[in-house]
Amino acid sequence: MDKKIEMYVACIIVICTLAGMSFVLRPSTVEAGGFQVEEYESHGTISIDGYAAISCEPDQLVIYLEIKGFDKNSAEKARDQASIIIDRVVKSLKKLGIPKKDIETISYNIEPKYEFEYSGAGVGKKVFKGYEVTVKMKIIVLDFDKAGSVIDSSVNSGAFIDSIHFELSQKKHNELKIKVLANAAEDAKIKAETILSALGEKLGHATKVTINRYSYSPMVLWERADFTDATDKDIVPPTAIMPSDLTVSAHVYVDFEII
Repeated sequence: MDKKIEMYVACIIVICTLAGMSFVLRPSTVEAGGFQVEEYESHGTISIDGYAAISCEPDQLVIYLEIKGFDKNSAEKARDQASIIIDRVVKSLKKLGIPKKDIETISYNIEPKYEFEYSGAGVGKKVFKGYEVTVKMKIIVLDFDKAGSVIDSSVNSGAFIDSIHFELSQKKHNELKIKVLANAAEDAKIKAETILSALGEKLGHATKVTINRYSYSPMVLWERADFTDATDKDIVPPTAIMPSDLTVSAHVYVDFEII
């Protein structure tokens, strides 16, 4: 029994001794289970930023429409007016070959309208004017040659063009996102290798990666909000549409070991 206790004590001493030792790994190669494992000593870390940008052509044009209905006395009649215009717009777009999946209602709002009226003494009061329905629709156009016809048919059906954007489809956006993030990471690695090589050091493993910024913004070709001083009848969007390049960019920070 005493021998077992002595063995336990001895094992504990060995374990404590090993735990208190500081191991320094220097570049070498050891055998482990038939495989060669490289061991190295880390001299610290280097923090590097990486940047990449890709210019690309948009693969879809998105036209945002606004449709209004108004009645002095009835919200239902205002809604019916808007519904008639929506029906005209959808039918005209289908005739142009725009599929139903590319025609979307993104907002629908009914609200009472009030205006301030002022007396000769400069005293004003809020006066009820009626009910207004505002509907916003999103039209995706893949064939840019049809853009002018889509704009014309929508306006002729009673809609207003709210804005026109060049955009990327979700599929193309995802493809470019993967590529630009990989390029930004590669840029950081090349910078780190170049600096450490000049210092006589080597690049180790990445220990931390932070995506500082990823950027993609559709290009606004035309926006009705830019014409705040004009009446709706004076606002005429362009019907000749020429695609313009978009930019997808990424900025990352990477911490590497120095070995």
